[in-house]
Amino acid sequence: MAETAGELVAATGISESIVGGLFMAAATSLPELITCVAAVRRGALTLAVSDIVGGNFFDVLFVAAADLCFLQGSLLHGTGVGMRESFLTSLTLLLNITLLIGLIYRQKHGPGNIGFESVLMLVIYAAGFLTVALAM
Repeated sequence: MAETAGELVAATGISESIVGGLFMAAATSLPELITCVAAVRRGALTLAVSDIVGGNFFDVLFVAAADLCFLQGSLLHGTGVGMRESFLTSLTLLLNITLLIGLIYRQKHGPGNIGFESVLMLVIYAAGFLTVALAM
């Protein structure tokens, strides 16, 4: 998948941040989405939420694992993390805070019959990636 992403960057000129943060993230998250939807359809709502939150926390550990494999020092220092990556990290933090607020303040019904946090997360995600794609 990493080779295909690299070829996509080379062929289209789309930034690595966009390809990694949007396309690769979506492709690697699809199995988790299917697991989550299956859990919801079976009525295992706690399992679905725990899968999402736990997967998110576990994914952060990949930075530490990659850092161990990067022998030239700190991975984040060595890769030249720029504005896009910092913005995407901040966007991720904002999305997690929004999820946490939704877990604390629970609604039975919200806009579109979904929770306010889901609507807000969709808006934040779309606005964030439009910002990265257009402005940065």
